[in-house]
Amino acid sequence: MEELHGKTALVTGGAKRIGRRICLALASEGVNVALNYRRSKSEAEQTVKEIESNGVRAAAIHADLTDLASCDGLIRQCRESLGGVDILVNNASEFTRTRLEDLAKDPEKFEQLFSSLVNLHVRAPLYLGLKLGLEMKAKGWGRIVNITDRVTIKGQAYRNWILYLVTKYGLYGVNQTLAEELKPEVTVNAIAPGITLPPEDLGTEQLQKIRAGLPLKHEADPDEIASDVIHLVRSRSKTGSVILTDSGAGVHTY
Repeated sequence: MEELHGKTALVTGGAKRIGRRICLALASEGVNVALNYRRSKSEAEQTVKEIESNGVRAAAIHADLTDLASCDGLIRQCRESLGGVDILVNNASEFTRTRLEDLAKDPEKFEQLFSSLVNLHVRAPLYLGLKLGLEMKAKGWGRIVNITDRVTIKGQAYRNWILYLVTKYGLYGVNQTLAEELKPEVTVNAIAPGITLPPEDLGTEQLQKIRAGLPLKHEADPDEIASDVIHLVRSRSKTGSVILTDSGAGVHTY
């Protein structure tokens, strides 16, 4: 098992929800943490305080990951604040509902949403992964963890989230190709959560229906996702692997 104390992590989308839990889990292992945010400044500042309570250093860095210049700025600010990055967690995500009928009627909306999601879920993780991954490789050690979606591992899908899912499939491709390119010094692995923290617009009745359809009858625990990250970062014998944490949803679609 790898010793993590004193290493530095960059977690995209780390201000709240699952990203926050990942940041705190890393901090509890003695890892210095830079977290990226786009809109959640107050949440980011609060998470930094919680990280620092573990006796490690932290920084909240604003960056729009859909812009490559902003990605470069994120890397630069992280280096200036905490030094080089040893661990990258590509967690930032937008869970955007999209219906085929709506997209077919509005090419402009299709282009706007697709560009935004592909840039966030595919281009940014690839760009950050190759830039930071090569630096890690040169130093002789590094870890990259990508947060995908449970359906990408089983070749499945669910309705009304087509652009989200298509781009999350792209992130799975990023995971596998970077694992090949950056071996053996850098491992690249993924976590594929099922429903964990439900979106705010998901109604109670719909959520109850989803829970009833899950083999384990409950959502995945966000702290368990964070533990999965620690497991992959500590592991010496996994690359191109995926942990499926989905309350059993992968055995079927819902």
